[in-house]
Amino acid sequence: MSSREAILGAIRSAQPKALSLPDLDALGVGGRMEGTLVNFIAMLDFIGARVVRAAKLEDATTWLRENIPVNEAIASTVPQLPGTVDLSGISDPHDLDGVHTAVFPARFGVCENGAVWIEETDLGHRVLPMIAEHLFIVVRADQIVADMHAAYGRVGKIGSGFGLFLAGPSKTADIEQCLVIGAHGARGATIFIWGE
Repeated sequence: MSSREAILGAIRSAQPKALSLPDLDALGVGGRMEGTLVNFIAMLDFIGARVVRAAKLEDATTWLRENIPVNEAIASTVPQLPGTVDLSGISDPHDLDGVHTAVFPARFGVCENGAVWIEETDLGHRVLPMIAEHLFIVVRADQIVADMHAAYGRVGKIGSGFGLFLAGPSKTADIEQCLVIGAHGARGATIFIWGE
């Protein structure tokens, strides 16, 4: 047995017995947020994200044309919303430096914290939401859950090997409790909610 196998075996044997998650309703945990569009939008506003509502996805084209400067690079993984950057021709993520706006879909949104669930297969490049200056995230209005308990129930097994919850633009208040937007990532996040 190699030292690696011995170490991993020791770690596996030291793991506690797996327990199922508690039933929050049975525990009488009150005050859980309802998974409504109104609550989701209110939380997005609270965390500093811009919200755009529309009846159909195609309306996002107009918003992008009117709000993104003409010469800025747009990287999109939403077929109905073409960008100006050909993501299929990029193999080195460093080549995404300079992307002004990243456009990609979210699988669902979470009312509790305004986060959206994104999977690697929807990004083109894993680094895209971290390197772009602005995010334009598309989510269907009927794909909203109440809280992280419901969200983890939806996540299930990640087939792509990578997924993340993303909430609004990058922000920090570590230094002198002064809120700084865009310190470690995107300076802005627009959540485009479409459908009924």
